[in-house]
Amino acid sequence: MSARITHSAIATAFLLFGLQAAVGQATPWLTDEQAREVAAAAINSVHPAPCFSTYRNENLEDSVITLRWNPLVGNHFNNSVYFYRVASDVCYYVAEKDGKPVRMAQVSSDCCEYGLVAVDRISSKSYWFHGDKAADIFKEFAQDEQIRPDSSEPTLFTSLYRDLVWGESSANEIRGLGQLRDAVQQNFQSAYSPYDGDIVWQRKFDRWWRKFLSHKSELKFETTYERASYGTTVRGYAFNGFALTIPRSGPPLKGTPTLFQWAILIKSDGTVERLPSKTAYSAP
Repeated sequence: MSARITHSAIATAFLLFGLQAAVGQATPWLTDEQAREVAAAAINSVHPAPCFSTYRNENLEDSVITLRWNPLVGNHFNNSVYFYRVASDVCYYVAEKDGKPVRMAQVSSDCCEYGLVAVDRISSKSYWFHGDKAADIFKEFAQDEQIRPDSSEPTLFTSLYRDLVWGESSANEIRGLGQLRDAVQQNFQSAYSPYDGDIVWQRKFDRWWRKFLSHKSELKFETTYERASYGTTVRGYAFNGFALTIPRSGPPLKGTPTLFQWAILIKSDGTVERLPSKTAYSAP
């Protein structure tokens, strides 16, 4: 489910929740609409814009409920956290020009994807998982929301960490040859031929795929969980392709398509340590 959040709504979110914090007012949980405004405000504080689109992710919310130490509040599930993917949007708004109100338009909706923002509907606190800060934000989020590994093989916790810190992408955990082929093919097509009817990518993809099969056809794709003294070491495979931008940048393309084995140490208290990764195959 998506919604458009305007500049006036963002401003209202800042004023409303700032006032409540100042007077120490106990308030009901934020509604979905109010939580969207808080998520958009988190982005607006860094990238000011008149409006944003927000897309809710209920699957991540279910994961948080399952991983919490306190999954219940009274006689219902503790679903205080909502997740939103935030992006730029098209909208009309009013601005002041030469001392007069003027109707303006933001016409580009394909500018920016800002990633995921979690909003705690009790505290009104937001967590924007972005860039180099994503791992630190996850640590803070996990502590605040009392999230812990689900077992000695913390599959759900690992999945949540990957989605929030590395981004929502099936390429973050490659479990088979067909899945890898799809990820590589999609990346090459987006990088070389982002427009319908353009098949330049096909020849380049075929060459890359043939070379990969000649070197790594026997590679076993699996995610493993190994008990360690401080928790569980998790290893799996992921694919990083050409860096894609909106709008697409011209040649030369940035980045090198790479299959690698990642490793993380998930500690019992919910903290995560990134371990050195190993390149399995890399070629332009």
